[in-house]
Amino acid sequence: MNIDENFSSDPAFTSNEICSLAMSEIHNMLIEPMQDKLTPEQDSMLAIIGLTFKIMAEKATQLEKMEQGFQGNFVNENDFNRN
Repeated sequence: MNIDENFSSDPAFTSNEICSLAMSEIHNMLIEPMQDKLTPEQDSMLAIIGLTFKIMAEKATQLEKMEQGFQGNFVNENDFNRN
């Protein structure tokens, strides 16, 4: 029974999803309006930054999945209430 009125059964967003949403907003609000003013070097640097963020988000998502897998199998040696 859940007594929290603000409880939501929606699954939490992964780091990949959060990064994708943020990068989409940055593109729509900042990059797209400036597209005709960017030099090729600036355009390339933005692409590298975007790929870097994507790689970091993918690694974070993998870590999140790994931690979820360990939650059921991890035994805390300092937990005195486990018996």
